[in-house]
Amino acid sequence: MIRIKNATYIASLINSFVGLEVETHRINTDGGLSTHPYPSGLLDEKKHHFIKNDFLETQSELITPPEENTHRGLTYLGAYHQALRSELASSEYLWPYSMPPKLRSDHADIEIAQTDHDNYVYRQKVAQIRKIERTAETGVHVNIGLTPAAIHQIGIPPTQDEIDNLYLQAAIGFMHYRWLLTYLFGATPFAFDNYFSKTANMPAQAVRSLRNSHFGFGNGFLASYRSVSEYVTDIEDAVRDHEIIAEREYYGTVRLKRTPHLKDLLADGILYTELRIYDLDPFEPMGISEDAVNIIRLMFAYFAGNQPFNLDESDHEISAAVKKNDTVALENPLTVTQFHDQAVSFIEKLSAFSQMISLPFNAEELCLRMLERIDNPLLTPSARLVTWSNNDAQQLFDKLLLMAKGYQNDFLDHPLYGYEDRSLKEQKRKIQQLKMGKQLVLKNN
Repeated sequence: MIRIKNATYIASLINSFVGLEVETHRINTDGGLSTHPYPSGLLDEKKHHFIKNDFLETQSELITPPEENTHRGLTYLGAYHQALRSELASSEYLWPYSMPPKLRSDHADIEIAQTDHDNYVYRQKVAQIRKIERTAETGVHVNIGLTPAAIHQIGIPPTQDEIDNLYLQAAIGFMHYRWLLTYLFGATPFAFDNYFSKTANMPAQAVRSLRNSHFGFGNGFLASYRSVSEYVTDIEDAVRDHEIIAEREYYGTVRLKRTPHLKDLLADGILYTELRIYDLDPFEPMGISEDAVNIIRLMFAYFAGNQPFNLDESDHEISAAVKKNDTVALENPLTVTQFHDQAVSFIEKLSAFSQMISLPFNAEELCLRMLERIDNPLLTPSARLVTWSNNDAQQLFDKLLLMAKGYQNDFLDHPLYGYEDRSLKEQKRKIQQLKMGKQLVLKNN
């Protein structure tokens, strides 16, 4: 097992490629799901590479390219927001919260996206089996992969097994500490009209993250992370045994990725991992903060660099971690988590790990902010939402709707992200190219 501790290697791990997938709903002026079709001023959703419809017709997804620099990634995300928002109907906005807005009691307003026949059939099956309202949740996925610089330092040349083991260590680490990210960034204390049925055993009070609890969307199946081959075999067996509908319905907290074809992992190994943890942060106009991205960078480097887990015992640890995360997700967001001391200990390890490393962000300052949140839960997004709304779901809904309308105006009035110093004519030309699926080329910082 390789453990390379030099500063250059650690920095290259922290500066891994990171891409974001941010989902959000188009809503109307009253806070219901929009009845307008996919914006006609955008390239057809089947062809656009970074502005798409997700599972549902109102569910937009913005996908940034992999970047070593967090600020650049968020710059892309801001520009995509502007391109999408500029083509919304005058009565449309983007919902800044991961639990769906108010729904009709018969759920007839939840329409499956008709991107192509195969996807539509698959999504119909999921909706029939899994409760369609659960498909209306949204969130942020963070994709993280090693750069050539990091891979070069693993070995000359590194074997794919060595690379895969780094990714497996990171995957296990993120699942092991998912509870901590749920505490730090959970932002779904309430659900709104008709998400829960009248007979549902729903929480009686605000929680940290409904979406990250067992009340959120999922199917309960978890693959093994002891090896790539076991991961692939478990998912294939689950499809065969009808535990899940298809390979793509594997909703693990972390997914091992190469191509859309699962078997390619066996032949070519892991290219990146997809983390499906974060709620949208309503206090961040783009749905995610730099801190939320950078703590993922730091944790990935820590797990890959130290390789602290025994892969043979990982499945048992992950099962225990799932229960721990559910406990944290359903805690009162105004209280200190019962795992406070463990949270402090781990963040202190991250801080020590990053000392004396040259990075584009201040990792020790980041860790101090996370320690402050651990000691003072009122700084966490979920607690801020609860206090802001006087612990009342309807008040929160009303404030989120005002926020959605305010963000819409702010994005449309802001110069094009990444092109603030260009002429208005150049900005308009670039945003039109974005709408037609042509990528921005950002200046190197």
